Amino acid sequence: MKFTKTLAAGLAATAMLAGGAAFADYPEKPIKIMVGFSAGGGTDTTARGFASYMHEAPSLNGAPAYIVNLPGASGQKAAKAVLNEDADGYTLYMINIGTFIAGELAKGEDRPYHVPEAFENLGCASQLVTSLQVHTSNPATTMQEFIDNAKSSGKTITWGTSGAVTMHAAIGHAFFDAYGIPHKKVPFKGGSKARAALVSQSVDAVLGGVNTVVGFEEDIRPLASAGAERDPTAKDLMTFGEQGLEGIDFTGLMCLFGKKGVSDEVRADIGAAIEHVAGISGFQKYMAKNSLGAFYTSAESANAAQDAMYKTMGPVVAKILASN
Repeated sequence: MKFTKTLAAGLAATAMLAGGAAFADYPEKPIKIMVGFSAGGGTDTTARGFASYMHEAPSLNGAPAYIVNLPGASGQKAAKAVLNEDADGYTLYMINIGTFIAGELAKGEDRPYHVPEAFENLGCASQLVTSLQVHTSNPATTMQEFIDNAKSSGKTITWGTSGAVTMHAAIGHAFFDAYGIPHKKVPFKGGSKARAALVSQSVDAVLGGVNTVVGFEEDIRPLASAGAERDPTAKDLMTFGEQGLEGIDFTGLMCLFGKKGVSDEVRADIGAAIEHVAGISGFQKYMAKNSLGAFYTSAESANAAQDAMYKTMGPVVAKILASN
């Protein structure tokens, strides 16, 4: 009888341990964040800052995060890599919703995924703001001067951007086409590479994140930023609208995505982590140092912004495709 009771107790304890292992709290191992662009751009900078503070979020039990850069196809290469992983919350994807949606729309019926159906927006911690940038040797100091000089030059203006079909690229096409400036887009695998081309004067201008100018002020002059309001991290930089250019007033929330099918636990834990990290003073200082904002946007609000972005980006991307 004693042996039977001891055996039963042992089996019960084993079952409890097995059950604990089977239903362990998330996360149990490091979290990988995929970035679809090279190091140094706005997406990579935000992801690295976020990952460095992620372990401080109470909801993640001290689990660390790390970044994997997989540039290509305006971020789509990394997005597809996430879809090839399990929907367990251990492989996430960071990108701004403008670029994410523009890349999808550019593929038309051949799109590799439809963002709302393939991915779960878990929340956002920043935004990406586009600016038109020129080399400091360029005489233009305003958008009107740039337009006038470009038209009078009689040349095709070459402009760099972080990818063939990104939010920056869409804004660039919209601007040059609206003002009848002959132009040629030169896509790069990330904002830092586009910036390098401008510094070396391999291109005439760049449509890139406001943040990419930081540290390169001797070589790069931003002329204006997109968005309905001035970027709070670059308050002296006027918007396109303030300089009389209408219709170029959208920015992209920088969000963290998981593969569709992640559990409610993962959605709640990652969402809480995003909110926590966005409020950490160290993260805010890091982002400000890189001319990037730090603020929390819930998954619900992010999805609403995502839906609105489809309506905004749709006509712009359609125009780009028609002109190609």
